[in-house]
Order: sequence, then C-alpha cells, then structure tokens
Amino acid sequence: MANTLIELKDVTKKYVNGEVVTPVLHGVTLDIEEGEFVALMGPSGSGKSTIMHILGFLDRLTSGSYRFKGKDVSELGDNELAYLRRDEVGFVFQFFNLISNTTVLENTMLPMLYAEVPRPERIARAKKALENVGLGHRTEHIANQISGGERQRVAIARALVNNPSIIFADEPTGNLDTQSGLEILQIFQNLNEAGHTVIMVTHEQEAAEFAKRIVRVRDGNIVSDEAVSRRRTHKFAK
Repeated sequence: MANTLIELKDVTKKYVNGEVVTPVLHGVTLDIEEGEFVALMGPSGSGKSTIMHILGFLDRLTSGSYRFKGKDVSELGDNELAYLRRDEVGFVFQFFNLISNTTVLENTMLPMLYAEVPRPERIARAKKALENVGLGHRTEHIANQISGGERQRVAIARALVNNPSIIFADEPTGNLDTQSGLEILQIFQNLNEAGHTVIMVTHEQEAAEFAKRIVRVRDGNIVSDEAVSRRRTHKFAK
C-alpha cells in the first residue's frame, strides 16, 4: 500500500501588498500518495501554480495545514524549507532555467553542488540522469546550442540528480513545439512508471491526460479530482 506523501487541509493563501489583500486559495484540501502522477489543471489565475509553489516549499500558506511525509511543514523556518527543497524535490519549469553558456553536464550537476556532493560523484550521477532522458551523447554541448526539447530534457535530468521524493513540473511543454512536448510528457510518464512521484501543472487537456489523475482548479478551489480513465502515450520517433 502506498504511503501518503502530501496532505493539504483547508489551505488558504492571500497575498498582501500594502492595504491590498488578494485571496488566491480558498480552503484547498488535497492528498497525494507516493508514486502518483497528478496533473493540476486550470485556466490562468485559477491558483494551480500557487498550490504547486506551496507543495514545493517555494511559498507559504496563509492558513490551514501542510504535512509532507507525515511532518507538519506549515511553520518551518526558511532554512528548513531550503533543505526540503534541496533534498526532497526536483523542479522543471516552462523556460528551462539553464545556464546558457555552460555545458549540459555542468547544468545537470548544479543541484549537487549545493548539496556538497564530491565532484566525481556529481559527474557520475549527472551522466546517469542524462542517459535516463536520452541525452547521454550531449554532455559536452553548450546549453544554448541544443534544441528546446533537449533543454527541457536537461532540466528533467537536473531535477533527478538528487533522487528527490517528488518531481514538480510547471507547464513543462508550454515553450515547446508539439512533437517535443509529447516526448517530454512521455519522459515524465516513464519516470512515473519507474516509481517517481510527479506533479505537473498544465492548462492543456492533452498534456493532463498523460497523468494518472487530474485535479481541476478554478477560482482558488478544487472543483474536481478524477482518475484518468484512458491515459495518453507517445512513442518516440526512430
């Protein structure tokens, strides 16, 4: 039986700018188990990215509770949240966030530098992660000299190198052509089938159907939470 990885209960989020208070989340309750592939889906401004930022320790909730692996993280300090981000989660963003004039290998090794992993181990783990996303032959290429789809694969490899408990992907296909986007979604599906927990934010129905479960968010509330009855897949072109 899978263990519960994430438990949100009655979570609200308000942003305060001077005297202006902007409510974003209105009592969100959500459980995610280890090994799931969940798509958070909704239109722009729905609150789905705010949920992901709270889940990934990038933002704090206003009220309610957040338990990660059974531990209440709602009141942790900045340093404790930074350790959780470093050790427990990997992030993949729409615009890749690579260092453009650095090699694919060096970009992939970066999270391990912060974790003070010895360089020989950093190299070995980065090469293995790049092999896992089909880029073992690109290690010495400069990041700004490869395609958008390949850059996103580098970002996925970088997210994997510290062996995180969970991978967060925020609109990971939003900056890619259709074919490259489908290949990226298949990589996430393969990683999930290998045991990784994946949470993906998207506004695209086709992308969401690569997940096992779709949680729909609108106006700061979860409006539906359903298993995907027929998952999409994509076969790589040879």
